[in-house]
Amino acid sequence: MNIKVDALIRMSLINVSESTQHTEDCYQIILTLDRINILAIESEIDLYQQVKDVNKTNELCNEYKQAISENKLKLHNTKLKHCKIVDDVLFKEDLLWVSENMHTKLLKKIHDQSFIFHSDNRRTIDLVQRFYYWSNYWATIKHYIWNYHVYQRSKTFRDNINELLHSLSISQKRWKNITMNFITELSLSEDYNVICTIICWLIKKHHYVLCHWKDESISVEETIWIMLWNVYRLHDLFSFIVLNRDSQFISTMWQSLCK
Repeated sequence: MNIKVDALIRMSLINVSESTQHTEDCYQIILTLDRINILAIESEIDLYQQVKDVNKTNELCNEYKQAISENKLKLHNTKLKHCKIVDDVLFKEDLLWVSENMHTKLLKKIHDQSFIFHSDNRRTIDLVQRFYYWSNYWATIKHYIWNYHVYQRSKTFRDNINELLHSLSISQKRWKNITMNFITELSLSEDYNVICTIICWLIKKHHYVLCHWKDESISVEETIWIMLWNVYRLHDLFSFIVLNRDSQFISTMWQSLCK
């Protein structure tokens, strides 16, 4: 089948007027620039009005208003020199005072908008301080951006604790190096609810041991009994073990095992 020839034949069958109308529809601008500006302005007006409404009824804002009416210069370590009340709404100079319960909602509206691509600290602070104010607003913005879930998923850790992973050494003898793990949160079956897996590094042979945990964890004594009965009794005393427990647990286990 010749795809090019078939396409040319089909194109000749299309009505010219229909083709022109189709082209115009494809390149039609649905959301024009003036409509985008109107939507952005309406969104900002709605948010600004919400902050004003909460400002009128917020308890802390009412305390600041009372202090201003009493000509106090400071309240809760906040200077009130440039604060004023307009129509029962608290302002810092010409900036609308944002109550604490509106901080997250305001930052979500300003920072999480798709058309500004999740701005950084400097850009977000610049957008906020154009119209809004609250005590230590810059610290709140930095804390919000630092804990933002998108950045938490994509940021690179730069601490010195993490190092390159090293592969396990190759065992030279059977059952000298083993790996041990517990499969938990199983349904109860014949009084057992945990499976202990013991695997030899060299031959990949394994033992599955049924266990019963009364609590959410297993004790050192129970672990030692499992190792003695399923490894030492059948093979020999191992020299290296990988276990998903902390170093203190493994150290105590080795001390008890060598007694």
